[in-house]
Amino acid sequence: MSSNLPISLCMIVKNEEAFLGTALKSVKTVLGLDDIIVIDTGSTDNTKAIALENDAGVFDFKWVDDFSAARNFSADKSKNDWIFYIDADEEVKEADISDIHSLLSNANNIGMISLTDLNTGRRSALARLFNRTVYSFEGSIHEQLRAIDGSKNPVYKDVGISMLHHGYLPEHDKVNAKLERNERLLLKELKKHPKSLYLLYQLGKCYFCNDRDLQKACYYFEKAVTAGVDVSIGYTYDLIECYGYALINTGQYENALSLMNEFFIHYNSNVQFRFLSGHIYQNNGLFVEAVESYESCIGADESDSNGITSFLSYYNIGVILECVGMIEDAIEMFKNCGDYKPALKRLAELEK
Repeated sequence: MSSNLPISLCMIVKNEEAFLGTALKSVKTVLGLDDIIVIDTGSTDNTKAIALENDAGVFDFKWVDDFSAARNFSADKSKNDWIFYIDADEEVKEADISDIHSLLSNANNIGMISLTDLNTGRRSALARLFNRTVYSFEGSIHEQLRAIDGSKNPVYKDVGISMLHHGYLPEHDKVNAKLERNERLLLKELKKHPKSLYLLYQLGKCYFCNDRDLQKACYYFEKAVTAGVDVSIGYTYDLIECYGYALINTGQYENALSLMNEFFIHYNSNVQFRFLSGHIYQNNGLFVEAVESYESCIGADESDSNGITSFLSYYNIGVILECVGMIEDAIEMFKNCGDYKPALKRLAELEK
């Protein structure tokens, strides 16, 4: 299938046989792209064969600890000026082709996609579609697009593409190696740019992922927040949410409450932030506020793969009600959780 989109898919890979086939098939099925560029940085498994089976042009690239160098090399190999890039452990689920065509009308536009992490359920807006005549990558790790002519005003637009991120699951055997590599490159990059909020955020994420080192995660998140974050920047919400959970999971409940109060005015329309707020109120003993926050999440008109608009909010309300002795009401909340195992366990205990 071809959608007649003048877009090339560009990927950089190494030993990605577990995910690559799914990623490539999703791009071909949902977007119909026929120019696929796969840059291999030294695979020893079946990665190259899988790429070739999916009609990709495969090129070797000697790894030099620089993701931007590899991504710019991939763009140079494409036949189209518009570049869509994904990682091997990602999958395209939906796309609004008319939105994409609209974005392509202006080469200054950068397309923002919605990515849901299957490990955490968190969604992020990420820049993934750009014109190579206007933009190129900078930064050795967690590379970012920069205007080739030095302009500091890229035009970011939602391009109507929804994706899933499969990787970095705790059971995946390559997770630690990837995180250790990212940590090394991020620390190296931070030495060059010690005031970079983006690098501080990404270092925090590196330690936050799979609870590697939550104290270090808090340290770098705090440095980013206290340096003065800009809520208009796409990654700022993810920074605040991750920092909030890191504070909760390290027992820094009052600091989490202060963080929530600081950013409440900016993010309270976000159901994920309201769910986080419920946790923060709950851990600070503010049960009425916690219940109100969880109730505001239930039935929210938002795609939710992780249960915060349904069983997780019901469950947390049930836990609070049980704690304050409202057992019958707690039971009703747990019954609303369907087959959620923790709720079934509480029901079994309470209904003895």
